[in-house]
Amino acid sequence: MNVLRWGRSAYETEASLALEAEKIRLLGGSWRHAPDAQLPQDAQANVLVINSGVRVTAEVLTQTRCQLVLATTSGVDHVDLAACRAAKVVVARCPLARRDAVVEHALAAMVWLRRRLTPLQEAAQVGRWARAELPQLKPNGIHGATIAVIGLGVIGQQMATILQLMGAKVLGVDPAVQAEHIENLPLDEALTRADIVTLHCGLNDTNHQLLSRKRLSALKEHVIVVNTARGALLDVEFAAQMVHNHQLAAIAVDVFPEEPYPSLKQLSHPQVLLTPHASGYTDDLARRVSEEVYTNLKCWLEGSPLPHLVF
Repeated sequence: MNVLRWGRSAYETEASLALEAEKIRLLGGSWRHAPDAQLPQDAQANVLVINSGVRVTAEVLTQTRCQLVLATTSGVDHVDLAACRAAKVVVARCPLARRDAVVEHALAAMVWLRRRLTPLQEAAQVGRWARAELPQLKPNGIHGATIAVIGLGVIGQQMATILQLMGAKVLGVDPAVQAEHIENLPLDEALTRADIVTLHCGLNDTNHQLLSRKRLSALKEHVIVVNTARGALLDVEFAAQMVHNHQLAAIAVDVFPEEPYPSLKQLSHPQVLLTPHASGYTDDLARRVSEEVYTNLKCWLEGSPLPHLVF
């Protein structure tokens, strides 16, 4: 097994990459690293392990002659899937490394915004005891809320499970998955019923701006929208404008159509929670990724099913 690790994320250290290389060599494979976005001239490898900073095209497949593309990410929108199918290249991904962190981040945003904690914090910062303002703020919790989980993959199903344990009514939206113990609905129907909408689907050619102006405008005024999936799924500027105009209760956005996003300040509002693509990050992320890469490649060598096979 000849592994080419293409690209380098900011969270990856020399130590974490060395650990990954050591694990691959224990499997009897070779491991090389090409950290730049440009592939080296001698890039042939039967396994290509990539991060989100590079794009796998038909040309890359020809140059590497790889048999497996393994993304260290949850999504694979940076991989030309049609080209991989045509070349009979297997594609897999590593969603577990970030799963719990993304769920915790999205859940924290829901709780923060649903409990209306920003105005309470702002009052405390200027020395005002705002307990008498609670009836006006109308804070609520997760228990009893109707929450539309858009995308029922590894992350979405974990989110749905935790929300149900907290007493929420979960509406699942995913045309490819019928999850047990969840009411599965078409997107537009789920949106008309939801108190909170949380996005956990991948980005593809058919769902760009899934939450468009039209769909956002159909939401109730008290709704909270959370996006920790892909920036292009949400019309973020229109959603923020709706919060400013009191047409939405709040939004929490961690991913943007352009990153770094140039207009963060213009979106600012006490009920607009913005973070810089941080939801999947934990201090041990590099270790988690290297372990998931190892697990996938061990399965590949043994001829076992890959844990999170795309095709």
